[in-house]
Order: sequence, then structure tokens, then C-alpha cells
Amino acid sequence: MVWTVLIFGTGIALFAGLVLCLVVAADRQRRRHTARLQRVRQGTALTIAPSVDRAKPRKNEKNSLFAHLDAQLAQTNLHVSITELMVQASLGTLGIYALSVLALGLHPLLAIPVAIAVPLLIVFAAVRIAQAYYRATFTEQLPEALDVFARGLRAGRPVSDSIGIVVETSKGPVHREFTRCHDEICMGETLSNSLARLQARVATPEVSFFAVATSLQAETGGNMIETMENLAGQLRERRKLRKKARALSSEARASALILASLPFAVALAIAVLNGAYLAPLYSDPRGQMMSAVAVTSIGLGVFMMRQMGKLDV
Repeated sequence: MVWTVLIFGTGIALFAGLVLCLVVAADRQRRRHTARLQRVRQGTALTIAPSVDRAKPRKNEKNSLFAHLDAQLAQTNLHVSITELMVQASLGTLGIYALSVLALGLHPLLAIPVAIAVPLLIVFAAVRIAQAYYRATFTEQLPEALDVFARGLRAGRPVSDSIGIVVETSKGPVHREFTRCHDEICMGETLSNSLARLQARVATPEVSFFAVATSLQAETGGNMIETMENLAGQLRERRKLRKKARALSSEARASALILASLPFAVALAIAVLNGAYLAPLYSDPRGQMMSAVAVTSIGLGVFMMRQMGKLDV
């Protein structure tokens, strides 16, 4: 009876703390949006604040954990806000805490860090995977976008109209990022600063090549059309080389996948054939410790095999 009351009391306290964090996050987001609206109202419609004034709120936002999470989510295709993400993480925390205490028999105090760490790791991994997919999709579509941009310049259209053509003919991450660049340029921002922000949002070598080459052409002068066409060709060759390297390393990646999945496949087969044989691994404290060490060692092995089979091109 005492343990039941302790479990429910700890769960209620944990849930109350998470709700309080959600309220604080929502209030900070509301204040941040209100401050942005006030800054816009103070300036003229087509005037952009100086870079010194613009850097101060960004410096303050970088010091905030919620602003950092918001910036990370902006680099993905996930249509979810920070509040929704924290609600899902809190529900997952409560579920894992109840599962750890009631089903696995962990100590209530030991289950608290487990229940907090697992959802955070899942959220971190999901955001990282979404960011990698977003950047890979943008890099895959960038050469075609540069060709459209060069054709617009060759037809005599200005830079803003050429980027607008890219926005009209593209989709996915390229459409989203070039829409931001087009809006910034239409508001009076220079092409170099707009592409610098694009490079900060999508930190890939291909975007760095594009931003640096375009900035140099805008400052020193030159044939930007030829530069864009040559850059598009180089990016296509880089993409071909990356695919070739991935094909050459396919055997190592397949071996790593087989070695990583083999222990779990054997454990699943034993659990189906003779479930009582594996019972000490999750019912006995010593078995739980051995299981944790085994999963940790398998994770380290998978990480090392992934790094050994990874080729940077």
C-alpha cells in the first residue's frame, strides 16, 4: 500500500512539473511573438533593422532552450510545435514510468531517470533523423533549382524574379527555403545576407558552395549565369560520387545490420520457444543489470561499425 501511494504520488508530482514546464514554454513563446510584432510595428513597412540591433534578440534567443528547440524543428519537415512535442514527451514519460514500475518491477526512484531519459533520447533521435532527411532532400533537389535560377537570369530576369521562378517550379525543402530567401530579398535584404541565413539553416557543403560563389559574384562582379551552371554540374558530379561510395560500402553496412540485429533475433526466437528461459534477465536485478550492459555494448558496437563504414564525400 505504501509503495502504491509513493508511486502515484511521484507520478502526480512528475506530471505537475511537466505541465508547469509546458505553461512556461507557452508563455515564453507568446512573449517572443509579441516582441517580434512590436519590433515590426516600430519600423517602417520596407525597412530592415540594422545588423547590430538584429543580433541582440538572436543572442538572447540562443540562450533559451526552447528557442534552440524551435530552431531545430524549423530545419525539419515535422509539423509540430514545441508545446505539442513536450506534451507527447510528458505522456511518454508517464507511460514509461508506469511500465517500468508496474510491469518491469523497477524501484520507483530508479524508474524516474529512466522515464525521463528515454523520451528525451527518442525526441532527440527523431529530430536528428528528420533534419538529416530534410538536408538530404534539399541537397538532392538543389542542382535542378540552380539550373532554373540560371535560366531565369539568362532570360534577363532580375535575381528576385529568378528566385521566384525557383519557388514556383520547386517543392519540398527547396521550395520552403527559397521562399524565405525570396521574401527576404523582396523586403530589401541583400542576396549575400539572405544566402548566409540559408547556409545557417541548411548547413551542408553544397549550400556553402552556393552561398560563397554567389556572394563572391555579387561583390566582385562576373558572369553569375555561368557560375550557377558550373556549380550545378559540380553538385551533380558530387552526388554521383556519393552514390558510388555508398554502393561500394553497401557490403560493410549490410554486415553491420546483420550483426546488430542477430542478438535481438536470437532473443526473440528463444522467447517464443521457451519464454521462461529469459525470465531472469528482466525479473532478477542481476539479470536487469546484465541486460543493460549487453544493450549498451551492442549500441557501442553498432556505432563503431557505422563510423567505420561511413565515407565522407
